[in-house]
Amino acid sequence: MIVPEKMSLSDFVSRRMHPVKVTISLMRHELQNHTKGEVTEMSKHLLNSAISTLELFVEDYEKLLQTTQKAATTATADRKFVEDTKPLIQA
Repeated sequence: MIVPEKMSLSDFVSRRMHPVKVTISLMRHELQNHTKGEVTEMSKHLLNSAISTLELFVEDYEKLLQTTQKAATTATADRKFVEDTKPLIQA
């Protein structure tokens, strides 16, 4: 997934939250239905899928933060301070 440069953090989270919620539901389902004592059995395929979903979210989030930080640094570097005092006139 490519993160658009102008996407806000709240837009990013809302658009990518659904797959994370589905993954959480899957993990809860597996815990409830496939647990024997302290051991939970889960298909390797399902576990890999859950991990991949979470990795995509984290990677995209980190890209968004880097883009946001670069934009903030650039905006700060472009600022110039102007003196607000009138120059002294010497006669």
